[in-house]
Amino acid sequence: MESEPVVYFTSSEAAEKLGCSVKTVTRAARRAGIGVFVHGGNRLAALHPSDLKRMQAVIHATSGNPDWIAAAKAKPKKRA
Repeated sequence: MESEPVVYFTSSEAAEKLGCSVKTVTRAARRAGIGVFVHGGNRLAALHPSDLKRMQAVIHATSGNPDWIAAAKAKPKKRA
């Protein structure tokens, strides 16, 4: 009895599913230590389906530094 093969996602398929760019997926995968990298660790070749859930935790919804965005949204202090 044969088991079903695991379907891996390319970086572009993962980017489409996560709603971000391919570069964002690659950076997040490298930061989280997930995925299969080739060409000396420079190119993301494949992501396991379970990796997509882990990627969502690494990728934030807005572009830019989330700490800076939160600071910009905070009310400015009034000067005396």
